[in-house]
Amino acid sequence: MSVDTISLGVVFVHGLFSSEKTWDPFARLLASDEELASITVKRLGYASPKLRHFRPDRRTADYNDLAGRLKTFLRYEMSTHDRLVLVGHSQGGLVVQRYLAQMINEGRGKELTRIRSVMLFACPNDGSDFMLPLRRAWWRRNPQVCALAPLNPDVKDTQRTVLNQIVRAEATGSSSCRIPFWVFGGDADNIVPRASAQGVFPDVFTLPGDHSTIIRPTSHQDAAYVVLRKHLLDAQRQEDPAAPDTVALSPSPIEPPLGPWGDSAKANRILDVLPPCADWLKTLRTQHFFVVSGRINRLFHEAADAFRNDPLEFNDLELRQAATDCSQAVMKLSEALIDLLFADRVDSGAFEVLPAKEREDAWTFVLSKHQRGKDEQRLHTLRDAFFHSYDALLCLLNERMLAPEQAAAFTATNSPSLFADSPTAGDAIAPKLRVGQGLPRYERELGMAYEQLQSAGLGAPTAEAYLSGVTAVQHFANSDTSGHGWALVLRNGRAMAVSELLWNALVSAGRSAADSDPLAAVGYPTAAGTDPAVLGPDIQRIALEGGSWGPGSLVLAQHCWRWEPKVGLGFNLTRSAMNWTAAQPAPQLRIRVVVTLPWDTPPDAITTARRRDLQAGLRLSRLALTVATLSLSRGAQLPLDHWNPGPHRNAIDSISYSATIATSDGRQALTGAVMASLPNAPQSSETVTCAEVTIQDTAAWASLLPSGTSTTLTLKEVESLLQAAWLTAANVLPAATCDITAKQWAGAPTIELRLSAEGPHDRPRPDLATLIDLSTLGPTDRSPLCEMAVTITASPMLEKTERQLLLRRALVRMLQGFGYVEADEHLFT
Repeated sequence: MSVDTISLGVVFVHGLFSSEKTWDPFARLLASDEELASITVKRLGYASPKLRHFRPDRRTADYNDLAGRLKTFLRYEMSTHDRLVLVGHSQGGLVVQRYLAQMINEGRGKELTRIRSVMLFACPNDGSDFMLPLRRAWWRRNPQVCALAPLNPDVKDTQRTVLNQIVRAEATGSSSCRIPFWVFGGDADNIVPRASAQGVFPDVFTLPGDHSTIIRPTSHQDAAYVVLRKHLLDAQRQEDPAAPDTVALSPSPIEPPLGPWGDSAKANRILDVLPPCADWLKTLRTQHFFVVSGRINRLFHEAADAFRNDPLEFNDLELRQAATDCSQAVMKLSEALIDLLFADRVDSGAFEVLPAKEREDAWTFVLSKHQRGKDEQRLHTLRDAFFHSYDALLCLLNERMLAPEQAAAFTATNSPSLFADSPTAGDAIAPKLRVGQGLPRYERELGMAYEQLQSAGLGAPTAEAYLSGVTAVQHFANSDTSGHGWALVLRNGRAMAVSELLWNALVSAGRSAADSDPLAAVGYPTAAGTDPAVLGPDIQRIALEGGSWGPGSLVLAQHCWRWEPKVGLGFNLTRSAMNWTAAQPAPQLRIRVVVTLPWDTPPDAITTARRRDLQAGLRLSRLALTVATLSLSRGAQLPLDHWNPGPHRNAIDSISYSATIATSDGRQALTGAVMASLPNAPQSSETVTCAEVTIQDTAAWASLLPSGTSTTLTLKEVESLLQAAWLTAANVLPAATCDITAKQWAGAPTIELRLSAEGPHDRPRPDLATLIDLSTLGPTDRSPLCEMAVTITASPMLEKTERQLLLRRALVRMLQGFGYVEADEHLFT
């Protein structure tokens, strides 16, 4: 293709608190450059406000939103261009990376081939600590500012994808596309220093200027314009993107990097305490847990102590994360061994099966009060998790040329947990593995399963088979080398090929399990029928058979995999059902919703700002408006205006606000209340929220209404109150405790709906039928009926229509369960 027929576009993406105008200097110089006259210059603009929106219907876009904007922009406004160069300044570079990672995660790598290069100017790839306390104080709720914090986990995950599947990609496919990155930092930039600008990228080039002036060239001879011009010309002249003719002119950004200064010493410290070729570590990898030498146990605990006492902070971001993962896995296994087992002298039979070199201090570990099968399975799972993280760390050390040759060879041949989608694991280096190797008992069955499912794209084994609980698993490469690998799963006699992407997401979703066994918590994949099944990378929802968290699914939403519970209705009372009911005097009628939220990481504390925002918003909340409607429909205007702290505890771990409609002589008529509590036990992760409406005194309420007006509630009014309480307890209150968008489940969340007729404790409780019109339901054999409740197992944060439909289902189930067997959903339409 000649230069004259090439349609090249350059897209500029600005940074935080900036706009498209920041690119004016570049645009003016490009417009006057005759050699680049055919290039189309475009700028992606987006809102990056310094001040908060004070409108509840607006929010500040986060990086996922901005990446979606860039995707739309390139798809439609740049559709006529067959070559693109993306240029990002500061935060704009992170937006570009998020877009690329999203495309890769969606399996759309081939659509990135027209992007010939990416240029990052002063991009905070490792975050920025410039005025960090002030940023946290002023913009703590701005998602764009929060993402610029040092070592932000979402940014780090994005960069891992970009580095491995774009910068270092060896081929173009659905999950990879090689694009050169050119990274530049300013020699006077104190906002994004050179080290942060480099981040995980192999190289960084320094230009004159600070954080702002680096992209404000004043002439065609300025360094910033010279480098931009050169790479635009390179993109225009390239014949083959896989082999650019300008390689000799510029340092390649995809050469394997040497480790940053200091990382070599840190790598040696890891290999000293966990030497990959040590006999004791090899034995731990394969030895039965309950006949293992005391020497092995002692050495492993020494390694755990070394990690605990001296955390390794690698300069390389990817190495730092891998070392952290390995450290956590080491300590979990070490603690589990201490918690579950105690040492005793080995008996003669067990002594004979140990290697001779282990006999001098041989011990056997026996269970005390624990169940052997269950706890043995748990230890095996923790051991597999440790070796998975350990082998991944060794691979990275090898890639960075920080591991000795024997460590690299050991990793290539002995890892039971290396994932198949790593393109660096050369088949020519490692001895060929066979299907089922490592599990002789399951070798024949795995071989048959492989033959049945090989056509799905299963290539050669990349690791030995292993047991995950009672499930046999083996990892395979993709027969198409550009694709993701596979996990071959054999469970209860049924074979299933699961995309490595899905398998990793499944393990990640259950990492917060209390028993440290992710798959035992979320459950294993299942599919309809009994024949061997294939779960490919394009699937967005996976049904799970149900582990300790109960039945559920793995769902892909907004580029993130989440475990979601299967919707269920029941009558089990939750532990928090009666929280916040001790206040006196007791109301005549209580209508409440209690939501239990088992987050993976519980909130630390409720901030003053979040508490202030909650209190200010309650006056116009759905709950307040629905309570006001009760009186408005009866001819009286009685707003629920003044929300005050109480009547329950307010602290850094609790919330309580209420508002009351009262008569002129102080008698309480109606009350609205919201409460929340953070976990109050070390092992608990449950945040509990509650929203309720109470009729304190029907006579007091009647005195505020037109004469003769009934205070009996209709079923439709009860439904509306429960809808408003659900919305408040599931959306408003959790947002007042933490950033719920970043949370994952660590168990099944529940929503409990409760109607209770109460009154003074020294008198008989009234019948619900005297306060709510239940005449349309027909008779019931429960008399008197003082309360009804139903518990919903589901994700509480639902869209309005979903919430309304599920609420009606739950109300019908509740009414039928308490004797109104003729109840159906037509009652609420």
